[in-house]
Amino acid sequence: MKIIIAGAGIGGMALAALLRRRGVTAQIYERAANFDHSGYMLGLYPIGARVLHGLGLMEDFLAASERMETYTVCNGHGQVIHTYELGRMLDGFGYSGGIMRGELLALLRRRCEDVPLHFGTSVTGFVEAEDEVEVRLSDGSTDRCDLLVGADGIHSAIRRQIAGELPDHETGWGCWVCLLRDSKRPPKAVVEHWGAGRFLGLYPIKGGLGIVAAAPTRLMGPRAVGKDGGKVKAHFAVLGEGIADVIAALPDDLGETFWWQLSDMRCKAWHQGHVALLGDAACAFLPTAGVGASMALESAAVLDDELGRTDSRFLSGALARYEMRRKPRAEAFQDDSRKLASMMMIESSELSWGRDQLMKFYTLDMVAKTIAQSLATPI
Repeated sequence: MKIIIAGAGIGGMALAALLRRRGVTAQIYERAANFDHSGYMLGLYPIGARVLHGLGLMEDFLAASERMETYTVCNGHGQVIHTYELGRMLDGFGYSGGIMRGELLALLRRRCEDVPLHFGTSVTGFVEAEDEVEVRLSDGSTDRCDLLVGADGIHSAIRRQIAGELPDHETGWGCWVCLLRDSKRPPKAVVEHWGAGRFLGLYPIKGGLGIVAAAPTRLMGPRAVGKDGGKVKAHFAVLGEGIADVIAALPDDLGETFWWQLSDMRCKAWHQGHVALLGDAACAFLPTAGVGASMALESAAVLDDELGRTDSRFLSGALARYEMRRKPRAEAFQDDSRKLASMMMIESSELSWGRDQLMKFYTLDMVAKTIAQSLATPI
């Protein structure tokens, strides 16, 4: 079976590595020129990290990541509302850690180094003819395959051809993302500050912290502040003196700083004929629950599982089973992420205060219900 994967993100690279383990070599087309600017930090829960076991990458992941042991929520004045022991929920199922996205991609690439990866070329469209797919490429050429996998992100060109233009689910918020290297803060601790009109998240990675500074787009987005990092620092400084080191780490010039518009998307159909969607192309996630990468790894594993039990003659049935296994689970996690977003992204001081009082009584299972229940649920 000849397979083309559009997109060399977490889902696409994981699928390529899993296929290669079975002796199947795919072609990968990636619009970026290389992996040099492949994003910032991400977290992996056991639901995603266990896929790395099957690829023989778990020890590499342990070495390249920072364990997440505790999760602390602070109010808008820096006072601790609640500290949760993540180990109590996660340790029985596997390892949870924070890693740079580029480092995870590099690990996955180790397991499919001989798989052709065409940088600087994207899949712009496709034509299905009987049991074959003709793939159109951005350089004007074409390729053919038995299966086309659209792993080309939240703004997927392949999904657009299957489902048309779908609106993003907008939160009205966005975030500036940067890194704090050689932090003096305790390692292994996830800390979030939930203020009125501002959210600051600190996430452990090897050798430092990933910083997410989120606020309403109309107040802190690129159009509102331009490149003036001073405005961003002033907006978040009110969260308390305890984050002075983080505020100092925010750049004065935002020219090279990544702005992430916080939205997600879900598609009603994950496949059509001999074309399947994977990762954010099928169901994109807000970062609030930190499950996007784990979901992409799980979906890649399930798609590989179904493909390993069929050939091109019965591909449509395999893709239908892939969708049945993945779509409800992914959308449940997406609902969790949206619920958390509604709790974190509050502008009103009164509502923010009320939320803080409720959070004092929330257990970790209540905060991350789907994650907690899913750990023991087969995929």
